[in-house]
Amino acid sequence: MKKVILISFLTLLIASNVSAGIVPCGLSQDDIDQPGDQTVKCELCHFLVMSKNIIDTLLLKIIPPLAVLFVIIGGAYFILGSGYDPALISKAKALFWSVAMGLLIIYGSWLVVNLFFTVIGVADWTGLSSGWWQINCP
Repeated sequence: MKKVILISFLTLLIASNVSAGIVPCGLSQDDIDQPGDQTVKCELCHFLVMSKNIIDTLLLKIIPPLAVLFVIIGGAYFILGSGYDPALISKAKALFWSVAMGLLIIYGSWLVVNLFFTVIGVADWTGLSSGWWQINCP
């Protein structure tokens, strides 16, 4: 079971590297697929943009598939243990609870970090339809 989880995680991690666009500055030529000019010299603000890009990649491309995977595993435990093995049912309930609490903690901390960025003036609120927060560098 641990090998399946490890292989699934590595597959998701490698596939997410294809999305690139994490470093928003210091490139020799501008990437037309990314917003802004990536040929500008890197500044501290670009570090914050890079941090936001990494966090968004983790929260939007890696965490949801892992959560679905663990819910499926919990469902399999629940189905296999129904009526025959109460230990599997309690293990499934614990897994469901862990996934829910993990998602709550992860996305709650994301809200706190983005709220902090907004309060100190680094990020701008852009509304729900365009990605919530945007960090703009001069």
